[in-house]
Amino acid sequence: MTAGGGSGSDLLVVLDGLAEPLGPETTLATARTPALDALARAARICRIDPQDGAGAGETSSERGIGRLLGLASGPARRLSRAYLLSLLTGSRALSGWFFVGTPACFGNDGRLLRYVNRPEDEHAFWTAVMDRATGRESWRFLPVAGRDGRIERMVLTLPGSPGTTGLPPRRGLPASENAACPDFSDWIARAFPRGWTPAGDPDREINGVWLWGGGAPPRGPIEEARDDRLVVGETPLVRALGILKGFRPAPLLRATGDTDTDLSEMMDRVGEGLLRSGSRVLLHLEGFDMASHRRDPGEKRDFLERVDREVFSRLLDWFGEGRLTSLSVTSDHQSSPVTGNHEAGPVPALFLSRESPKRAASPGVRMTEWAVRNLPVVPLDQWTRWPRRPPGEDEAGYSGKDLCLAL
Repeated sequence: MTAGGGSGSDLLVVLDGLAEPLGPETTLATARTPALDALARAARICRIDPQDGAGAGETSSERGIGRLLGLASGPARRLSRAYLLSLLTGSRALSGWFFVGTPACFGNDGRLLRYVNRPEDEHAFWTAVMDRATGRESWRFLPVAGRDGRIERMVLTLPGSPGTTGLPPRRGLPASENAACPDFSDWIARAFPRGWTPAGDPDREINGVWLWGGGAPPRGPIEEARDDRLVVGETPLVRALGILKGFRPAPLLRATGDTDTDLSEMMDRVGEGLLRSGSRVLLHLEGFDMASHRRDPGEKRDFLERVDREVFSRLLDWFGEGRLTSLSVTSDHQSSPVTGNHEAGPVPALFLSRESPKRAASPGVRMTEWAVRNLPVVPLDQWTRWPRRPPGEDEAGYSGKDLCLAL
């Protein structure tokens, strides 16, 4: 899925973290997905690696989704989570270094005891912090607001290039993994000498800030937003990646970045986006990755089956009606519901186009890790060009009748 002209309607569906390490009971293999299976029988199934060979400890959604949106490998690898989130604040002409700040509680040995996971505590803490700021500090606060107006994330900008990034917060990490910014840490300690405790609950005490996701703005300008580019997803990072590549974030009221998302609302926004001539739409579903992190394979499988009923069955109809020119479906990385971690390795991918010569159907084929295990890995720069390649090249193309009969 790439930028460019044309009259087609192209949809990229990113099933975040759905793919898993090869095993007998992956979610894709065990879930009942008749609509996705019908699309797979008509499509080209292959393997891609949005992480460009990165190891398990280096896999990230910013790298994977950035690559799927057409970013080159080098820039995608260097993307700063903090800088991306700053794009959601409207502050796009800033320079310097960016960090995500997560309110946290440190032990006497400097290790991270816990970090805030209540949205109300995050908002209240940062509100208190900004009330104490004078505006003369060397750093700048860039609050990322949620749909209810509360502070959902906080980005800090500092002059210069400290050169540190910081690991995402995780209990037990030593202070050395927290990005170094002594002036800011000292300021927080002076502003809250006895820590900050919401609602008088000592188990929710915050006595510092974990800085991570650090980096500078990428080279090159942000692509200008286009009316025919739309990203449908509730995860802040994905909305920011869309802005970087000229996509407009769709307004959502009931959708979430988890398995409880309102799929009907999301599909309504996708349908509206596809009506525009030359449209490119990204639909991002985060719930698979969240269920993996909770180590709940049942929840992950149930969510995929619901996505099949409410998303893929609708896409099957849209292809039959001629509303879709091309459809690309994949994961941005592997995510194991057994370990709860991101895993390295290629992922299954599906591509279907109405503008290519018809190919013979593939009875029994499903989009699973087993189905693609022996296929060569398609270079990602090639795969992202498929929606815009001229008819007659090596793509998959089927009529609406063929798709409807495939069920």
